[in-house]
Amino acid sequence: MGSDEGKTSRDQSGAPGAEPTHSEDGVDLTLIRWMLSLTPRERLEVLENNVRSILRLRREQSES
Repeated sequence: MGSDEGKTSRDQSGAPGAEPTHSEDGVDLTLIRWMLSLTPRERLEVLENNVRSILRLRREQSES
């Protein structure tokens, strides 16, 4: 059987017809849908918060 044969759209619970939560290559589609639901300003705020967290973690690691 080929990789696409017999496949239907299923979520993690296996319910047919529900939106899939992950692509076939493992991408978390719920995160993509969530990010697209945000305004551009909200997306920028999320990115800025992530950058601040990374910089804080790097700073803490270099201090230890």
